[in-house]
Amino acid sequence: IKLNASLKSYLALILLSSIWGSSFLFIKLSVVSMPPSFLTFYRLIIASFFLIFFCNKIELKKMIISNKLLFASVAIFGNVVPFNLISLSETKVDSIVAATLIGTMPLFTVLISLLIIKNEKIGLLSMLGIIIGFVGMLVFIDPSKFTLSSNTIFFSFLVVISAFSYGLSANIVKIIRDYSSLEIATFTTILATIFALPVLIINSFTLEKSFLVILTNISLKSLISATILGVICTGLAILIFFNLIKAKSAVFASQSNFLIPCFGAFWSFIFLDEELSQNMLYGLLLIVIGGWMVNYSSKKI
Repeated sequence: IKLNASLKSYLALILLSSIWGSSFLFIKLSVVSMPPSFLTFYRLIIASFFLIFFCNKIELKKMIISNKLLFASVAIFGNVVPFNLISLSETKVDSIVAATLIGTMPLFTVLISLLIIKNEKIGLLSMLGIIIGFVGMLVFIDPSKFTLSSNTIFFSFLVVISAFSYGLSANIVKIIRDYSSLEIATFTTILATIFALPVLIINSFTLEKSFLVILTNISLKSLISATILGVICTGLAILIFFNLIKAKSAVFASQSNFLIPCFGAFWSFIFLDEELSQNMLYGLLLIVIGGWMVNYSSKKI
């Protein structure tokens, strides 16, 4: 069965959302016995090996001789900064709250594209679709159910900073020319691993714990969760995300974040027998409508 390009993009968007929707759960399980900086470094090095496996010698040579500021920017803003901040935030806030707050990314992506990077034209219909998708996300998760205490507001704000960072990275990826999605994903992940190492070393001094102590305190559940984060939620997800940006746009790819809380709820429904409410169905409908509007608008520009 041959699928048209538009349908492939939507299926990739749904797959990406389902993967990232589960990542917040795995982060929560990982930080129980892993410091956030160690988790970031571990998932990045696992993701690097996963992506290198799919590269041939020519692609690796092409990446080695490349030393561009754009790649370093994607590595920092698309990996090191958000991975550390989200992991740190989930030591204090629930995973569903973090998954919900990351849903602000599409709005940041649009604003950065329009006001800073200026690498993408955003039509009125596309802007309206983004707003409808955001409203749909709010309807789906019903923010009135969540209460943030004063000591978790700061950690919640870290997730919003991460959403901005992701939005900036998505726009930068669109600027990079003459490289495949696999090459961009692999090279930036390797760079991110290198950049994450000094963060880990500095943080280990602040924790006053040696690497040996950190390693011996890691539980099997945390290790398995972190490994899944590295292979599936980082390596595979980054590859899908960059491919979507190249095939469609940064704005289209960023809509996966509207669906992240939805999949978080669906995983809870499947594995924890939690109920699905009418809000969720209405919210999901609005998200789908918003996504269609953004995609339809991008064809007209």
